[in-house]
Amino acid sequence: MSQETAESAQETSFPDGLFSNKEETLDFLNKFSANGRTFRDFTELTPESMEVFYMVAFDHYNAGKYEDAANVFRLLCTLDHFEIKYWKGLAASRENMKDYDGALQAYGYLTLMDVHDPYPSFHGAKCLLALGRTADAESGLLAAIFNSQGKEQFADLHQQAVDLLEVIEKGKKSINETAE
Repeated sequence: MSQETAESAQETSFPDGLFSNKEETLDFLNKFSANGRTFRDFTELTPESMEVFYMVAFDHYNAGKYEDAANVFRLLCTLDHFEIKYWKGLAASRENMKDYDGALQAYGYLTLMDVHDPYPSFHGAKCLLALGRTADAESGLLAAIFNSQGKEQFADLHQQAVDLLEVIEKGKKSINETAE
């Protein structure tokens, strides 16, 4: 077990009586993470039932009920942390709720799942702009541009990232000229 996992386990609180001691907790977390298991694996939920939950979350999102959508997406992410579409739904719901820090967490997890996907860096950059973190947003946009370059399925996202980066650069230039 890595030192990071051990430290995380020590900080994790489980319901009283679930584990008899910290060693048992560490053993559980080690086995759980080593086998690529999800919490869904310990339930009677089928892939079909997960899809029903996803449709409910998606319907809430499309109806503009972002908080309800985020709650269902968060449940789905907890049950199966490997499913990208759950994380995209959670991130987008939080972004639409203007919970930019929460959205950034979900976009960050998406980036870890696929560092070559331009989607999370682009949308994360928009959240960073909303938080006033322009330099960080520029970095995210550059990553989105790099990862979408020459990929037809990301042509629209690529152009939006290029355009947004251009607006930021023009704004910085204008500020600098005004200051002089």
